Order: sequence, then C-alpha cells, then structure tokens
Amino acid sequence: MKTKSILFSFFFLSLSLIGFAQEDTTTPVEKPKAKIWFGPKFGLDLAHFTTDVNEIKSQLGDNYQAGLLCQIGEKLYLQPEIYYASTKTSDSIRVNFLKAPIMLGLRILDIGLLSVHIMGGPQFSFKLDSSDKLTGDQTLTWQVGAGADVLGFITADLRYTIVPGQSVSTQVSSFNLNTTGLNLTVGLKFR
Repeated sequence: MKTKSILFSFFFLSLSLIGFAQEDTTTPVEKPKAKIWFGPKFGLDLAHFTTDVNEIKSQLGDNYQAGLLCQIGEKLYLQPEIYYASTKTSDSIRVNFLKAPIMLGLRILDIGLLSVHIMGGPQFSFKLDSSDKLTGDQTLTWQVGAGADVLGFITADLRYTIVPGQSVSTQVSSFNLNTTGLNLTVGLKFR
C-alpha cells in the first residue's frame, strides 16, 4: 500500500511539473524584427525634370549611377548609400565618380502598401581617373528630397543638390523644375 501511495504521489507530482513546464501559447510573444534593410539602387542626375520617357532614356545614356543602400530605422531613419556614377560632360568626355550620400529621413505617411518620406544630408563625391582609381578630387554637397516606398521594398527618391556658394533663399526663389538639376533613384530594399 505504501508503494502505491508513493507511485500515486510521484505520478501527480510529474503531471503537475509537466503542466507548469509547458509554455503559455495563448499569448504568443513576437520577436521584434530588425529595422535594417539593404539593397541595390540605380539612378541618374536629370539636367531638368521631365516625364518624357525618351528624354529620360537619353539623359540616362549620358549619366547613370549604380550602387547600394542601407536603411537603419523605421519612422526616423539613417540611409547611407554608395554609388558608382558616370557622367558625360558637354565635351563628350566621360567622368566617373564614387558618390556617398548619407541621408537622414523621416517617414511622414505610411498606409501599408505605400509610404512617403522626406530626407536630407551630405553627399561626398570622389573623382575617379580613367582606370577608376581615386584622383584625390573630392567635393561635399548637400541634398534634400522626397520619395516613396511601394509594397515595402521598392523605393524611389527625387533629390535636389544644394548649390555651393549660393544662399538657400536664392536657390528657393530661383527653383524651377524646367532648369534645375535633380537626382532620381530607384531601388529595392531587403532584410
């Protein structure tokens, strides 16, 4: 009888330990996802804004840029990028650059499939020689712009490069989409 009591007690003790050892699955705990995205990005510097596809193709033949982006954060984010850029001058001479913009962005509208953001920050440009080695020529400019993300992974930006040596008020008053150069980029973002 004493053995049956010990076995019976051991059985109920085992059941209670098993019951307390189980995870509570009624409230699943979701691990936070990393808010870092990487991906390719391509674009061009437009001599002036246009919606004519043939003119955009022509400008793309004269200058293009291809590179990578990294976006860190969600609503307020830091987005460093690096591009290999090639531009044809008015003398039909091709000049290559390594461009590295570092944008600080703010998502101002997010409705799931579409989000809109504004951004600004410095862009460092390093001139390359004919064999794509750094020449030592470098410039620092500032860019401001806006863009949109579609489906959460397709991103497009339109940026204006602030002209060095001109006051911001002069640039704002003389801003004209038909004569102002803009930077247009499109990319993909992956986790």
